[in-house]
Amino acid sequence: MIRAQLLIGYFGTGLLGAVLLGLIVRRHYRRALFFTLYVVSVFVPAVLMRLWPERFFTPEFWQAKEIVIDVLRFAFALELALRTFRSFPTALRTLRLALLFVLIVTLGIVVSVTPAHLDYVSFVGQIHPRILSGSIWLFTAIAALILWYRVPVHPLYKRVILSYVPFLLFSSVANHALGSIGFVRGWAMNAADQFAYVLLLVYWTFVAWSRAVVPVTPAPLGSALDRIVAEAEPGARDTISSSSSR
Repeated sequence: MIRAQLLIGYFGTGLLGAVLLGLIVRRHYRRALFFTLYVVSVFVPAVLMRLWPERFFTPEFWQAKEIVIDVLRFAFALELALRTFRSFPTALRTLRLALLFVLIVTLGIVVSVTPAHLDYVSFVGQIHPRILSGSIWLFTAIAALILWYRVPVHPLYKRVILSYVPFLLFSSVANHALGSIGFVRGWAMNAADQFAYVLLLVYWTFVAWSRAVVPVTPAPLGSALDRIVAEAEPGARDTISSSSSR
């Protein structure tokens, strides 16, 4: 079982490298900078822990890299939201209120359970699950507003969010179950979580190497009519001038 987990871990690290390479080669990093940084923050520590486990496979390093990953996950969610909604003022106002609410609630919950002396056990058992739940609510709120306002979404964002949110939900349930029953009795749940993670990375590899087509957003009818009238005004003035001279 341990050997199978190691093989899955090496395969997952290889997939992360393929995702990162695809984002760079296809130049998706220019449109999803924080998603690219998020992939880097997962890939680099994974490589370090596998090459030098005696130095990097420690609770302190794991806690530090999870904090960085959590921050970049939130940053990617905000980047995705602002890039998607910036051309829609009404939806953007609602989005800001929703994101502010989720961030304040998440921060309040995390602060309320943070002990005076933060250690590895309290971070894994109390802090990290609540931060993960906050990121789930953040992505869910963004997806709900996209559906509600029918906002056109770049294919890269759409594919990532539609795959990432279900994985985060499943991973949260799996981690909660493992925390309750332990890794010995919950080996099947742990294996399922790893398998889901590999499936996510396989899909992200496809997404990273695909040539995404930017969706065409039709201009509002009013702005199109104003542009037509503005272009026709010089000709109309010439016609009026010639008619008055006659």
